[in-house]
Amino acid sequence: MVTKRNATTSKTMLLWASVFALAIYFVPYPYNVFALYPLRLFITLIHESGHALAAVLTGGSVNYLQVFTNGEGVTWSQTSLWAQGIVISGGYLGTTIFGAILLQLARSPKWKTTLAGIALYVLAVTLIWAHNPFDNLFTLVVGIVLGAILLGLARGLPPIGASFVVTFLAVQCCLNAVGDLRILLQLTTTMPGKDNDAVFMSQHFPFPPTFWAIAWAVAAVCILALSLKSYLGRSPARKQA
Repeated sequence: MVTKRNATTSKTMLLWASVFALAIYFVPYPYNVFALYPLRLFITLIHESGHALAAVLTGGSVNYLQVFTNGEGVTWSQTSLWAQGIVISGGYLGTTIFGAILLQLARSPKWKTTLAGIALYVLAVTLIWAHNPFDNLFTLVVGIVLGAILLGLARGLPPIGASFVVTFLAVQCCLNAVGDLRILLQLTTTMPGKDNDAVFMSQHFPFPPTFWAIAWAVAAVCILALSLKSYLGRSPARKQA
């Protein structure tokens, strides 16, 4: 049950998590790499899992997903023609939805359970879809290490600490979803030949890559705005006498 005290705590955590997330980007290079690189790998893993989940939910199958050392990733799947648009959109919009869901879960007092759930999700995605350890060793290591760290935090942190980590990850997913779509929009206008999700989408549907980048960006902003409105404006539940 979300009490008034929990709601106040959650809003305070959102403020501090947002400040901390933004402050990381002002840390001078190369010191910011220690924080930004693991977060980049986490976001990429969530992005690729969005493609994979979309493929499975539309009746397809996943060959494997992979995260590269430069922070990029790829997911190979087999899906029907009608589902291609959903699967391709599942990367950027999947990250957005993941962040929006975490934002809602951050209101609940079960922060340690939520953090453990994130850890188990990362481990499940890695162990199920990061096939072939010899060709995909980096992805396996990244997923297992990230999952283990999150599990350790879920077990070792007090509830208030777990609340901060959950809220921080929600903020990171939201910020990166919008930021990555901004970069995607730049790529579609300045480097139209570079492979990306918008280019792949335009190969299956009659609109240019820039159209899809803008459409995903608008959808992401709407999803996050609705989630933030719910987070800030929902009245806390009261315990009945």
